[in-house]
Amino acid sequence: MSLRLNSGTGCVLFLAVVVGPGLVAAYLLHSAVWALIGPIAVLGVLLGIAALPFRRKITPLEFAGELERHLDGRDNDDEWDRTSSVRISNRLLEQVRLSLSNRFDSLSTPQDREELRQIIEALRRGEFPGGGSIP
Repeated sequence: MSLRLNSGTGCVLFLAVVVGPGLVAAYLLHSAVWALIGPIAVLGVLLGIAALPFRRKITPLEFAGELERHLDGRDNDDEWDRTSSVRISNRLLEQVRLSLSNRFDSLSTPQDREELRQIIEALRRGEFPGGGSIP
């Protein structure tokens, strides 16, 4: 799930989430110190969550399907971002994902399209693109 906001709404929402709890705590506890501690604590929690080692569990066929949707133009920016940016628990698929980084974002040349098509076909056969097999 994703939420798209224009720049003004996004800024207001970000400030409300980061600064709001500190301001509420400062008001309720009658201490301006909380207006400073609150945003620091919220940012610390957000950075801590972002640093957690979340990895997607996905099969080679599912990954090939995501790549094929991108190749056919049936995905949107959020789906491609998830496909190309979120770490994968399977070590070999993770290597494939890392090799995709920024190379196939636009698919502007026929060579890019053909190379991605070959990667998809290899994944569907259960092979690691460039050699080897995927367990």
